[in-house]
Amino acid sequence: MGELKELREERANLVNRAKSLANTLYLAGLGAYSKANEKSEELYGHYLSTGAQAYGDEADGKSKLALASRGLLLSARQLIDEAPRKRQELYENLVAAGKEQRGEKAESSNEFVLAGVGAVSTVREQGQKLLDELISAGEKERT
Repeated sequence: MGELKELREERANLVNRAKSLANTLYLAGLGAYSKANEKSEELYGHYLSTGAQAYGDEADGKSKLALASRGLLLSARQLIDEAPRKRQELYENLVAAGKEQRGEKAESSNEFVLAGVGAVSTVREQGQKLLDELISAGEKERT
């Protein structure tokens, strides 16, 4: 009889854990939706103001669609111009994270290996941080 009781308890624990994980996923999804909605409104406002600045005095006669389109185009050009610098900055950050992760072994490690190790550790840290933020945003949205 003790074995059957253990199986029931194990089953109950698994069900409770599954419910807890499902709730966590629900909250993260709700948080992602909330953040996406927030960010889209913020970006739209940014594109409108950037487009209005680009048109200058002619902005008054333009539709919001024209203003936002111009703002989006200018923002995309800026991202393209900044991409090489940002890529180099990211690579250097990953190498630094890899050196930190490897400690004394970093001196004998290839730079690309260090960047890979740094990428893995950064993804772990940032992934957990993002999940926590999404769950927190989902909890706020639910209330």
